[in-house]
Amino acid sequence: MKFAILTDIHLEETRLKKLIRIIKGVLRFINKDVKKYIDEFVMEMKNNVKPEFIVVLGDLVFECDKKNDMKSIEYIVKELNKLDCPVYYVAGNHDLKNITEDELAKLFNQDKLYYSFDSNNYHFICLYSEEVKDKSIRIKEEQLDFLKNDLDKTDKKTITFVHHGLADQDLTGNPWFEGKPQRCLIANREEVRSILENSGKVISSFNSHLHWDRKHVHNNIPYYTIQSLIENEDDKGIASEAHAVVNVEEDKVDVKIKGNYPKML
Repeated sequence: MKFAILTDIHLEETRLKKLIRIIKGVLRFINKDVKKYIDEFVMEMKNNVKPEFIVVLGDLVFECDKKNDMKSIEYIVKELNKLDCPVYYVAGNHDLKNITEDELAKLFNQDKLYYSFDSNNYHFICLYSEEVKDKSIRIKEEQLDFLKNDLDKTDKKTITFVHHGLADQDLTGNPWFEGKPQRCLIANREEVRSILENSGKVISSFNSHLHWDRKHVHNNIPYYTIQSLIENEDDKGIASEAHAVVNVEEDKVDVKIKGNYPKML
């Protein structure tokens, strides 16, 4: 089976000039053509990739205010609804700066920000990692209970999705988070990984947020971090236009990063 991932879109056209993010003298966000990138992604999915579903791994917006954030999310959802397949959403920290959890779930046409679904012969779980700005990121106890129970109920091989990092990443060289693990890695990630490992069913996990592509393996489970749509990767002055195409066969998960910096993970 095949699915695709899009993430960290950071649409906010109402204050575009204020969205310029310069770190160590380098412009990191290349976001003036975000809507064009979304259109190109939709056409690529419809005409070439034809996935069974799409997952958006959070940070659809770079927060402005409630009205404009909701407008931007509604725009993205409307555009992705043009696809000939289901689209599933994960909450990002920027999505919740001005919008409540219930409001965001409603914009995503979901009951909650954490849930599961089946596709083909596989099971998929979307989690919500809650951030207290500059302090910590956690998956709360009620979700841990949900995760355990959900894994107990399924007899299918399982893949999980979450916005923040579950792997023990070396952040050296990351322009956003070097020396700042509390801003990008889930504080209780060992507990979460233990639940995934003990189930014996999880074959991979995906997150975003760190604005780079990485693969880490913990106890035979690969954890993939997927690049932002608009990151100026390698300081080349062009947006990554990144998305991932994931092919799954039995226990084997192949991840190809498409866009201006293609690679295999």
